Amino acid sequence: MLKIGTRLTIETIKNGEVEERFQCKIAEISKKYIYIDYPISERTGRTSLFLDGSEFMVSYVGHDGNVYKFSTEVIGRKKMKIPVLTIKMPNKDEFRKIQRREYVRVEVPLDVAIHPKQEDQSPLITRTIDISGGGIAVVGLGKEKEYQSGDIMDISIVLPFQSNDYSYFFSQAEVIRTIRGHDASSSKITYKFVNIDEKEREKMIKFCFEKQLDNRRKVLNQ
Repeated sequence: MLKIGTRLTIETIKNGEVEERFQCKIAEISKKYIYIDYPISERTGRTSLFLDGSEFMVSYVGHDGNVYKFSTEVIGRKKMKIPVLTIKMPNKDEFRKIQRREYVRVEVPLDVAIHPKQEDQSPLITRTIDISGGGIAVVGLGKEKEYQSGDIMDISIVLPFQSNDYSYFFSQAEVIRTIRGHDASSSKITYKFVNIDEKEREKMIKFCFEKQLDNRRKVLNQ
């Protein structure tokens, strides 16, 4: 499930809450250990040294497009081509697939086409406000006056992955809430995906996670 070069997000936990997040990559793997480059704090942009025995949560995107989490601890340090931290390799049953309530939500403006199932409702070509593996929010463009909570619609979005590959996302979605703004461009409609093919959901989750990591890198490079 893990491979050299996989980017990891590390979260330190205090009193049940995320205290700080870090980014790193896997430099080497053995049966018992994972060797990572020194994690970089998202808050300070600096490398951080963890004491032996330090415990934290790790998340990453798997080869299947799903996001996984596991807990681990620092075992020690090692000198390879670069200095690395040695962390414990979890057992197979300790990898946890992120559930719907934990889906990463990112703010990103993407073109989206929405086609209602009701013949008396007109389609909406707009842009997203934010997206996640569970649903999306879009600019209403006046349709928030026409659409109602519970309406089922077909949604299609083009996802631009960092590899310069474009992937089409398709799903049915249910209107959750409509919010009127002071004008059409500030109105909002929120949807949750329904009857979604899990391969499509995995595609969306992978894009969101990739986008989140890209946003973090931009912050660190400022």
